[in-house]
Amino acid sequence: MPSALGPVDTEHNKAKDFGRVFCSTLTHFRDPDGRSWGDCAKYLDQTEPAQPQREFATPYRWLFVSGFGDDCLNDVRAFSSSIAHLKSAHQITVEYFSVAPYGASEENGRSIARHIEDGWATDAAHKYVLVGYDKGAADLLDALRALNLPATKVAALVTIAGTVGGTWVPESYRALKGPAQLWMASGCPSNVSDGLQNLTRDVRQRFLRENPMPVPGYSIVASSPLGDTSTVFRESWKVLAGYAIEQDGLMVGWEALLPGAKYLGMAHADHWAIALPFSELPQPPKGIDHNRYPRDALFEAIVRYVSTDVAASEAKPGT
Repeated sequence: MPSALGPVDTEHNKAKDFGRVFCSTLTHFRDPDGRSWGDCAKYLDQTEPAQPQREFATPYRWLFVSGFGDDCLNDVRAFSSSIAHLKSAHQITVEYFSVAPYGASEENGRSIARHIEDGWATDAAHKYVLVGYDKGAADLLDALRALNLPATKVAALVTIAGTVGGTWVPESYRALKGPAQLWMASGCPSNVSDGLQNLTRDVRQRFLRENPMPVPGYSIVASSPLGDTSTVFRESWKVLAGYAIEQDGLMVGWEALLPGAKYLGMAHADHWAIALPFSELPQPPKGIDHNRYPRDALFEAIVRYVSTDVAASEAKPGT
């Protein structure tokens, strides 16, 4: 596979452990029609039998940053119902931090870093866990670079189908977020090229070489066969198929993995299905025709697993 990021070694491969948490979490959710989601193996590559779950809490503050141009979408916000569920059912707050929709990652990273510094000034007892979807992962990596002593303020970075190592099809991002698309809101900025540059492989790979991870990382990637990929991604999917079968229509799976991160598994979803709830709209836009996915269960499982794993690591002597 022509990727700078190779397959995950045994020490970092936590897909089965995460799969157990995901499968256990999924049993508490119903699909939009009120039915069981069914076998969790339909949604994740490595799964384990469900186990009873207890109520849970987290000692961390959670901050989420979405993807390229996502704040310009009509009536759709990444993991919106997932974040609402965690608040209402478990009293866990995940802050959705809006960045400039097409801002350069350096610019957005500085904005995020200032926000974290301000939050730390008012509460230095609870570290942040940062979660980035799509370009949000790149913006958060830049935020870590901009932070003063990031490891003292940030417990971990989690990426979900993140633009970590860059994409082979950056122009597909431009086409999907063009103003003529029905899912885009009017009046959004026109500086698409500013953010698009940060999605390219040369920029992202250079960043990774020059900026080692200062905090623990966790990554979940997405992959879908052509027949389970929304029509809007099928042309870019065919291009990416020349590089890797494990891809989601915009990102090759292994290039969505943070260097040295714990790998949480591969979701059976395309790049939007894993995070953006178009299927929950009264009339999903034409071309987004494979979007049903248990996003709420996935996001809660991430919070459950990472909270426990990071806390256990911090409790170990010398960590």
